[in-house]
Amino acid sequence: MPALEWRWALFGLILLLIFAAVMAGWFNMVAQACVRFLSVPKTEALKQNHVKDSLVLFKEFFPGIGQYFGPVALAYSIHAGLLLAFGWVVRDLWAKNQALVIQMATLPLEQRESFIKNMTLSQQTSLAEFSFVILAGVGLYACFYLLTMLWPTYIIFYNKNGWQACLSSAAQFFRDPLRLISLTSIIGLIWVPLFLLGGLAGASNLLVGVVFQFLNLLAQVFFTVILFVYAYQFIGKPLPPVEADDPSEASAEKPPLP
Repeated sequence: MPALEWRWALFGLILLLIFAAVMAGWFNMVAQACVRFLSVPKTEALKQNHVKDSLVLFKEFFPGIGQYFGPVALAYSIHAGLLLAFGWVVRDLWAKNQALVIQMATLPLEQRESFIKNMTLSQQTSLAEFSFVILAGVGLYACFYLLTMLWPTYIIFYNKNGWQACLSSAAQFFRDPLRLISLTSIIGLIWVPLFLLGGLAGASNLLVGVVFQFLNLLAQVFFTVILFVYAYQFIGKPLPPVEADDPSEASAEKPPLP
């Protein structure tokens, strides 16, 4: 990886802001689709032309950027900040084990065991320490992601900022852990095999890898829809967006959250 200097930091910040803008518009489209489907009786919703409606939803993309870009960027910055902090913690271990990890990654699977056995005791100890820290960091971040996975719904549906959305998501998880863990497990059973198979297949066949990555993308879209449906049904109906011209009037119309 390149040395950490201001140019790379600026480049990463620009990518983060572009990604946040795109996701703000897309989250708004997903939220509007869920509201349109769930706010009418099921029999009527099934009769609607959802293919045509999905094309109409593109008009919600740019208003979503204008309305929710700031909160979405803040929420992603929180996640990115945690990952950067973890990278800062493991930087010395990575520098110490970088050559071994890269060399081992280039070997076929059947040769890696013999490669590890031929290492010196100090190299094995250092690599084991590095692996433990990486696994611990991944586990901690997975727990944080699980606690805060509802943050897009709190931003779009309930007009929270990025920090408030993460806190509200964690509070909702502790109120309803079994249902949220079940939903996440179902999505994990779909997404993890697609992710692993996509990586393995993509290494040998580009076309097959592209197909698996597309299926992986569909699984992530499905997961996002599930989160918005969950929020609509178990947290509360969406609040009206806060208008910049008269925020006091919009806030007066907000129904209380359960």
